[in-house]
Amino acid sequence: MLRIVENFLIENNIKNKTVVLGFSAGPDSCTLALLLNKLKEKYNLQIVLAYFNHKWRAEAEDEEDFTRNFAKKYNLKYFIECANSDAKKTEEKARELRYNFFKNAAKKFNTDTVFLAHNKNDNIETLIYRLIKGTSIKGLRSIPKIRDIYYRPLLDSKKEDILAFLAQEGQDYMIDLSNEDVKYKRNLIRKKILPLFKEINPNYIENINNLIKNANAQSKIIEDKINEIKKELIFDNKINYEKFTSLKKEYRYEIIDSFFSDELKVRDFKTIKKIDDNILSKKKLSLNSESFLSVKNNFIKIEKKSNRNKNELIINNVGEYDFENITLKIEKNENKNIKIKSDKKSCYLNFSFPLVLRHRKNGDKFSPFGANSQNKKLKDYLINQKIEQSKKDELILLCKNNDVCWVLGYHTSDKFKVIDNNFYKLTLEQKNERY
Repeated sequence: MLRIVENFLIENNIKNKTVVLGFSAGPDSCTLALLLNKLKEKYNLQIVLAYFNHKWRAEAEDEEDFTRNFAKKYNLKYFIECANSDAKKTEEKARELRYNFFKNAAKKFNTDTVFLAHNKNDNIETLIYRLIKGTSIKGLRSIPKIRDIYYRPLLDSKKEDILAFLAQEGQDYMIDLSNEDVKYKRNLIRKKILPLFKEINPNYIENINNLIKNANAQSKIIEDKINEIKKELIFDNKINYEKFTSLKKEYRYEIIDSFFSDELKVRDFKTIKKIDDNILSKKKLSLNSESFLSVKNNFIKIEKKSNRNKNELIINNVGEYDFENITLKIEKNENKNIKIKSDKKSCYLNFSFPLVLRHRKNGDKFSPFGANSQNKKLKDYLINQKIEQSKKDELILLCKNNDVCWVLGYHTSDKFKVIDNNFYKLTLEQKNERY
């Protein structure tokens, strides 16, 4: 096994640097720590054992102590952090917290190299899990040996070889008892499903591992072809709509899988088909909490959802009011014979205080001048005005509760039009040309 890890270091030119090792006190991470310890002087490596306590299990405190003692025994550094007590106790949340911890550890120790001790058995379990949930050829590749800052030198090593190595070294380790709990899907696969595979074919691990290798090779061929197409299709992070829709469905699906990879956690067949359908019908589609798909001006692109600005300024009387990049001046009308005329920077309205300057909210009503005071949804007005999605949340509104008196720089409300001599003149000044 020493030769396997050493070859991995050579192939990936890992030397003269700090390596953060995700450490659990279990057999896999203990094996990788021992092997790296044997090679650290030869390749001038500083090894940091990084242990994250999810605060789920009582034995986690013992694992922390084991980590400290292991590091002391082999003269290694260690880094330990704990999850907050209110963190959700789910597999997905645990994984998220763990990988955030690894990123923080890499930053703390100024390195771009994090070693994880996944083995060949883990790879098989991941493949079966993805098959059950639904996956693509890319999903059949299972766990990658290298992705971003993460490296997995033991991915071609069987669990039985790892245990044999520890026995030979006389190294003890800890067993995570939660690994026996079949309420967790991966444990169910390991404890209940894979033994049935073994009954069918005792050599199932090697055979499935060969499937993973084939999937990796075929995915590389597909990626090369798709990358050629993307060069003629994608410019400035936008897909040419006409060229995209002229492609065969199979190519479109691969383009979608690649283009939306950073936005979608799940890219199964159903999700990709839904995106393709929306593109073909030119419909907007929410991708996640931060972004959405849009199709306009012959381009397919990912747009970020605006974070609603909650700034507000209460207005209780006439005067000048500074709000973000504008100044709004409100004056009581004193001229009974004035000619009422509005433009983008001034208007005349009939209202009572208090008012508020703010950005749009759900439930806002607006009846543009000439609409006979019929309240409509503000969003319908914005759609009719063809205001870009990214700019809608930047608009500043003068409001009376949920009624919009003036969309600054655009129209005033018919509901607040001048009907007698009791009205106000409003003047808008901008610090930059936003409107």
